Amino acid sequence: IEGDLLTLTGDLREPRSDARVTAVSLRHDLGSGAGDADLDVPQIRFGSGLQPERLTRLTLGVIADVNGTVAGKGRIAWNGEGVTSTGLFHVDAASLAAPFGPATGIRTDIRFTDLLGLVTAPGQSLTVETVNPGILVEDGVVRYRVLPDFKVALESARWPFAGGELTLRPTVLDFSEEAARHLTFDIAGLDAAKFINKLEFENLSATGIFDGTLPMVFDRDGGRIVGGALASRGGGTVAYVGQVSNADLGIWGGIAFDALKSIAYRNMSIQLNGKLDGEMVSEIRFNGVS
Repeated sequence: IEGDLLTLTGDLREPRSDARVTAVSLRHDLGSGAGDADLDVPQIRFGSGLQPERLTRLTLGVIADVNGTVAGKGRIAWNGEGVTSTGLFHVDAASLAAPFGPATGIRTDIRFTDLLGLVTAPGQSLTVETVNPGILVEDGVVRYRVLPDFKVALESARWPFAGGELTLRPTVLDFSEEAARHLTFDIAGLDAAKFINKLEFENLSATGIFDGTLPMVFDRDGGRIVGGALASRGGGTVAYVGQVSNADLGIWGGIAFDALKSIAYRNMSIQLNGKLDGEMVSEIRFNGVS
């Protein structure tokens, strides 16, 4: 303390692990009540010894099993009119668990307009190498904004998927309470053969290009498709290659399944319902020639 000027430097540490969270350089004018603090986070490493919920309750129930790092700088300033806080931090997570499944290779630069409230500017960009809610998707780009009161606005998200593109419709996720989260994905230019391979459908093969919509619900039991619909852009082929005998279905059943061994369809629609990591129920309608 020199006159009215108070200065302070030091480290803030997480008490259980003794990990250094940030170096602090603080100045405060006792006369005017104004001051500021610079926060330097050279690197916080998350792993078995330290998880984000030990630093902030905002991540509790949102992410877990984080293996990665956070680094950056923040600044807090105050005077008689109030407090402002900003920050820019780089996140590099090799892996983590989220409500939508395990994810790897998450990288983003987060620019906070309210560091103390953990609120960001719009248009934050995040890349993710893989996420697997039951169907593996890779090389995603997500644009988002962190809002007050435990909310995250997903402005857009895109992944290459089964020869086409998977996009997420804008939505706001509320993490202030435990509830089912509804996300709607649009599919464009999907390759039927690659999609069936991803879903691991047994006894069915197909070709063709499809567009459609996949409404999904994520809760404590995982993710599921509710009322998914795909439609072919044009023709293609479909084949049921399962082992079905005449003894099982009779003569006419056998004829029907013999016809399904090779169909050239003119158009096809597929309805999908079921768990992403469990049983998937599909209803396939088409017309064509065997």
